[in-house]
Amino acid sequence: MSEEERICEILNAIQNIKDSKLPITTYFEQNSVPFSREQYYRYCRTLQKSGEYGLHDKRKYGNYTKLTERIKDYIVSTVKENPSISSPQLQSKILNQFDVKISESSLNTFRASVSLTRITTPKEEKYKHQKSGGSEILTCLAFITGIIEIYTKTILERVNEIRQSPLFEQNKNIGEDYPDIRSHGKFTNEYNQLKSVRENRFKSIDEKIQWKNFSAMNIFKMSEKTISRYTLALLCLPLVTANGKTSRVNRVKGNDLGFLCDYNYKDASLNRFIGELKYLKISDQLITAVAKFWIDFWRDESEGETYFACYYIDGNTKALWSSNRCYKGRVTMLGRVMNCLENVFIHDGKGHPLYFQTFHGHVDLGKHALNMLTKLAEHLDDPSAHVHVKRILVMDGGANGVKTLRAFSGTDEYFITILDDNQIKTRKFKHIREETSYKYGNAELIDCQIELLDSLEKGYIYECRAVIVKWDNGRKSVLLTDIPHNLLDASEVTKKYFDRWPKQEKEFRDAKNGVNIHRIVGFGKKIENYDKMEEKHSELCKAIIQLQSQLKVPLMEIEAIDVQLIDLYRQERMLRERSKIIEGERVLGEADSIELGQCEVQINKCLRQQKTSEKGHKDDFKRLKRYLKEEKRIRDKDKVYRIDTELDQIMTCFKMSFVNLCSLFLTKCMNHERFELQTMFESIFQLGGEAFVSGREKIIELEMNPKEPKLMDKLNKGLCIMNTMDIHDLNGRLIKFNM
Repeated sequence: MSEEERICEILNAIQNIKDSKLPITTYFEQNSVPFSREQYYRYCRTLQKSGEYGLHDKRKYGNYTKLTERIKDYIVSTVKENPSISSPQLQSKILNQFDVKISESSLNTFRASVSLTRITTPKEEKYKHQKSGGSEILTCLAFITGIIEIYTKTILERVNEIRQSPLFEQNKNIGEDYPDIRSHGKFTNEYNQLKSVRENRFKSIDEKIQWKNFSAMNIFKMSEKTISRYTLALLCLPLVTANGKTSRVNRVKGNDLGFLCDYNYKDASLNRFIGELKYLKISDQLITAVAKFWIDFWRDESEGETYFACYYIDGNTKALWSSNRCYKGRVTMLGRVMNCLENVFIHDGKGHPLYFQTFHGHVDLGKHALNMLTKLAEHLDDPSAHVHVKRILVMDGGANGVKTLRAFSGTDEYFITILDDNQIKTRKFKHIREETSYKYGNAELIDCQIELLDSLEKGYIYECRAVIVKWDNGRKSVLLTDIPHNLLDASEVTKKYFDRWPKQEKEFRDAKNGVNIHRIVGFGKKIENYDKMEEKHSELCKAIIQLQSQLKVPLMEIEAIDVQLIDLYRQERMLRERSKIIEGERVLGEADSIELGQCEVQINKCLRQQKTSEKGHKDDFKRLKRYLKEEKRIRDKDKVYRIDTELDQIMTCFKMSFVNLCSLFLTKCMNHERFELQTMFESIFQLGGEAFVSGREKIIELEMNPKEPKLMDKLNKGLCIMNTMDIHDLNGRLIKFNM
């Protein structure tokens, strides 16, 4: 069909539609039309606008386009000069140059067709300045080791365990007391003085937990990241407080938490968090998880002993200042017997604290030390790989009692301890061998056997190996051990014991002061029967009754004389009250003076009669007086308060990890340098600085101390080593140090 025929057909069809009286929609439904109803309207608009000329087919002349060849060449040259130019920018340039506006879609299509897609240039990182300091060295060590993940994982596991317990659902409906006061986050003085509040404040956690609404605790709503941040803040407490207590976090130094854990916690927030940890009763799980972590960590970091594994056991007695009667022990640093708790730590052969337990009063090492070592051995990754390793428990003189040493009989563990000076007697030694020179020091050694008497079991003789150490300076020491001669000679036994001073005792003494392990964090009390004292009081009462029955006759005579003495004492007192004392002499009338003398004579006579009655049973009376005095002393002491150690163990667990991180820094970054913890605080951790923080990295620039150039040089080398460890914080930022 020609162009003219096509136009004629379209015009005829349009005219027929207009001539028809039917609606257009009906016409199209009833008649055959060569185009659609929509096209009919288009044709009508075209005829009205352009006439018959508008119906001509213009496709043979090509499509109209604004994108000419000249503009295309301009686009190519512009994009090659600046590959990162965006399409809106290119559109603006074309409009200014050619006065033609080309759509962004057309520009993008053309750029893609000629492979000129936009290449974005990386934006320059914008760094934010914030305060920093040497304390971030310790937090970075925590990130490197992964100890924060261990704490967080253990807490989350315990939270899930409590959430699934019956007690969680059971206590959901427990309401709050004084909700109108609690809703404002404050308490009145009247509330604190309530009898119920005062009585419950220091109750044991075992009693409080039965009425605790766990669902109201914040820790059950916290995310993993929030818990990690809180645990990092608790780990940093020694850095931001003088005594390791959360009550000091609101002081000026406590603001360092803002850059140490990315949130400037107040003391109330941290107190609430550790209080909720206490209600979870998580201390045993934390101690176990942290012990396993550090055992594996130090085994991988250092070369282990192939045949013997030395463990140092050391106690740390903490004074408990309470007016209530609690379990007592000798507090070494105060030199007195008083209420106390005692931490018993087990360290590895390098002196790193691995495991601990808290006990009430004096600790019986013979009863607990071996159990602790057994628990520690259970935390090893692969016990079968360590079957050939024999464990040696090195203890100080506090564990040289025969009862403690006898506990090692029949076990796989060996011990080494030292005798006190008052226990060294020549008569106790036998099978004495020849003197040998000490391989590792200036001393002569004598290998022998020793016999010791058990003070708790009369007549029991304990025999073991002894090594007499005669130092060249004239001093003398005696070591006790059950290690056979064929396993370790005298020099090796001596070295393994005295290595505890540089490797463990000195470092641990400094660490206790630095992180305040010797302070009790907080406690609750629970009264209980003191069976030992009750049994002792009962035995005393029986002994007193038995002695009184044996001394019935003389006691009746003494009692009759006491009745006479009552009147004589009353008469003597009345006469003395009439006298006056002038310049140290009594002034009394003649008659009264004579009467007073006669009264004193009668009193002395009665007292002599009592002595005469006691004379035939002198030892029995002496024993009776001693028993009566002791019974009076321990009367009503059959009740004692047991201290709740949950909170103290939680905080000690964090402090122990702090000590291990400091040891790691000295070992790995400072080339095995030896610094006291106080020196690290004052010379390294308290350095000022500034951090440049972006979304991907954090650059910490520490200020050098010009007064300690040698230490700063060593620290700079240590920081260079840390920069190679690929450290990332809780937000995933890469951390680098500069000096």
